[in-house]
Amino acid sequence: GDIRLLANLKEVEEPFAKKQIGSSAMAYKRNPMRSERVCSLARYVIGLPNAAANTHANQWFERTLDDSAIRRIILPEGFLATDVILTLLANISDGMVVWPEVVKSHVMAELPFMSTEVILMECVKAGGDR
Repeated sequence: GDIRLLANLKEVEEPFAKKQIGSSAMAYKRNPMRSERVCSLARYVIGLPNAAANTHANQWFERTLDDSAIRRIILPEGFLATDVILTLLANISDGMVVWPEVVKSHVMAELPFMSTEVILMECVKAGGDR
């Protein structure tokens, strides 16, 4: 999710292939499509334990055959989806572009607000009220 947020701020870009088209509506746009796919697959993997827990909750005090289908689905699918997530993240990190000047401009814009905590703590130490 952080890569998507930083891409929205134009601080980073995912790798962009020569023949890749950005957005279907705006071809010049460089959407973080790999990060979007990672987030989607991560939500899927995160939800898999709920299926197992629901099956376990309805087992009637002993293992019955109603768990075999869900086990056959969630175990391999969970590993396969996780493998795709890791492959995508490796691809993203290998080709990520960072725009330091954009990062610097955002930090400089927030710098006055970042220093207020230090100033506030010093004022409190000197006996001031929050």
